[in-house]
This record gives sequence, C-alpha cells and structure tokens, in this order.
Amino acid sequence: MRSEPLVDQVLHAFLLVEDHPLFIHGFRSAIERLFPHARLDIATTGPDAQALMLAEAYDLVFLDLHIPEISGFRLLETLQQRQAVQPVVIITGQVDSIIVEKARRLGALGAISKRIDLKRLSSLCEKLLEGQTVFDEGNEWTEIPITEEGKHFTGRELEVLRLLAEGLENAQIGARLNMSDSTLKTHLRSLFFKMNVNNRTACVMKALRAGWI
Repeated sequence: MRSEPLVDQVLHAFLLVEDHPLFIHGFRSAIERLFPHARLDIATTGPDAQALMLAEAYDLVFLDLHIPEISGFRLLETLQQRQAVQPVVIITGQVDSIIVEKARRLGALGAISKRIDLKRLSSLCEKLLEGQTVFDEGNEWTEIPITEEGKHFTGRELEVLRLLAEGLENAQIGARLNMSDSTLKTHLRSLFFKMNVNNRTACVMKALRAGWI
C-alpha cells in the first residue's frame, strides 16, 4: 500500500491545546507523518495555552474547546481582547452550527472534527497554512431571524446564555453558577420565551448572530 504523501518539508511550529493523552498521542503521530520537520508544542490547560500563545508565533494552533481552567472559547476571547492574533483552528468531537458560528465570530480560521482521517487532515492543513478558512462542510442550518425580543436579559440569564454557548450541559451550568436544576430550567424557559425559540441550539445561535454573547 502506498503511504500517505507528506505535506511538505518546511519547518513549522504548531500548538495543540488538549488534555486527553490518547488524542495527544494520536495527533502527534499524525503531525509527525505529515510534517516530519515540524515542532509540536502541547498545552494541557487553558493558562498554559494562553502563556504559549502570547509568547510564541505559531503557524497553526489546534484548540480543543473543553480544556481545564479556561474553556477554548474563553481563551479565544482573551486573546482577541489582548489583540494577540494566532491562526487558530477549533478541533472538537463534533462540529455543529453553534461552534462554527462562535468560532467565526472569535476569529478562528476553522473548526474540524477530531474524527478526521489523515488524508483529510493533510488537505485541510494545506488550506489553513495558506490562510484559508476551513469549517466543517457538512454543517447546514436554518437562518434564525433576529428580533428585538432577546435584548432584555437579566444578568443571570446572560450568565446562563454564555455557558450554553460554551457547550455546557445543565448539570455543569448549575454547578458553575451554584444554581439548582429547577432554577436553571426557569431561566431557560425565560430565555426561550424572550427570544421566541424552543430549544437550546436555536437560543444560542440567535444570541450569537445578534452579538448578544
């Protein structure tokens, strides 16, 4: 069987922000095969990743969303505020419309699935290194019309909305905000009513498109 062609022989500097040892091992093997002369740095927590991204200039940063201490999206927001531009591609278990929308808004070059095979990773890396944007091509969603109804949030509702956008489940949001399940559900019902939506995905998508979070 013919082996997968190498992307190139250029020295690149990559950063993988990920805390799962098995994925780190697999990703390192893939990068070593595609970019045999590249340097791959690893950060397993948000603060470690932030320190590296403020100190180094990377050709590509592969950023998992669910990392300890600082979420991937929160890290992107911090870098954006500090005007620290890095070529970031979100790499996550499942790319959905919410992730694509928020990644675009926060300046990421792309969002790809962790299930990607070597051939596709090679192709996407070529595009990303050229500065092209690469988002999961299979994601299509219905446009949600923006109205004025969502602007009258309480402070607590905004906190819930931001954590929904980070992909947290109800139990995680309740723990983060020290909130009972019944209280959280009350806030969710209020958000859905104010935004004229009937599920979490539509709620977050509408808020992102309107710039409310």
